[in-house]
Amino acid sequence: MKKSVRLSLIIVAAVAAISTTVAASTFIQSNEKLHELERAARLQNLSVIAVKNNDFVLACKAQAEAEKALIQANLHSEDVVGMLDKSRSELCSKDAKVIASK
Repeated sequence: MKKSVRLSLIIVAAVAAISTTVAASTFIQSNEKLHELERAARLQNLSVIAVKNNDFVLACKAQAEAEKALIQANLHSEDVVGMLDKSRSELCSKDAKVIASK
């Protein structure tokens, strides 16, 4: 009887320790993801401001960094990353046209 109680306590303690570890790991991963998503949003905003100022070089760089941030955040929505990639391609092609015309 005592052995089964002791075994039960060990199992409960092990499950509690594993649960705490998993929760802490999930929290850390969520914080990192949030940081990268915030970074992507700031870079997107910078890109919009750069386009308004006809600075396509900066817009292209900001868009490329925003795309990297979303990939770093391990975003599972490929459509969002795809949209960002398409925008980056368009901005960088405008950047190349502006540079070529100079």
